[in-house]
Amino acid sequence: MPHSVPKKISHKTSSKRELTKERIYNSAITLFQKEGYESATMRRIAKEARVSLGLTYYHFKTKEEIVLHFYRESQIEVKQLTSQFFKSTRDFKTRLKYIILTQLESFSEYKMFLQVLARHAGDPSHSLSPFSPETILIREEAVGIIREALETSNLKIRDDLAEILPELLWLEQMGLVYFWLSDSSKFYNNTKHLMNDSLELTFKLIKLSNFPLFKNVMGPIFRMYRLVKTNPLIQKR
Repeated sequence: MPHSVPKKISHKTSSKRELTKERIYNSAITLFQKEGYESATMRRIAKEARVSLGLTYYHFKTKEEIVLHFYRESQIEVKQLTSQFFKSTRDFKTRLKYIILTQLESFSEYKMFLQVLARHAGDPSHSLSPFSPETILIREEAVGIIREALETSNLKIRDDLAEILPELLWLEQMGLVYFWLSDSSKFYNNTKHLMNDSLELTFKLIKLSNFPLFKNVMGPIFRMYRLVKTNPLIQKR
């Protein structure tokens, strides 16, 4: 179910410093929702949290740091839920659907300000882009969830495809997230239909990849993957 309150910092808070950081973070997320990301200044966040501006900058140097923390907290939640779900089934398609839907549920309460952040998605040099150097650890964690789902599933595929498939499926997941951001259908049913259809096609291609006659199709897929991976804009810095 969607969250009714801002995401909390994941570790158990006990010290005054940690409680203050959590209050600043929760106040910022609430403010982003009410007034929008662009108009919410650090000074306004400090006022909302009832702390000094200097203390706000001590915990978060920029608004971008707060958003990156939001991404990390969302990722932690998704990982916890999916790891538990994997115990109930070894079917990879079922697992992948759960990963995608869980991510959408995690984001659903924050759709308004995520729509604003999505404007930066196409610029890999922007710190909030999912393809930026600043988000690389979050990106690798997201791919890692899919990799775990694959490696512990009952799906049997060729080794070279298994190596790159989690990243390809993460890209598919990102496409669904961006479609969802503009989906006004009830219970985001259009996104669910798109997910089901796209995954149906994807898994048909995965199944065909085991046949020798499909080799001519796999070649271009691997070349495209290598081309994307060698793009200097998305390499680690």
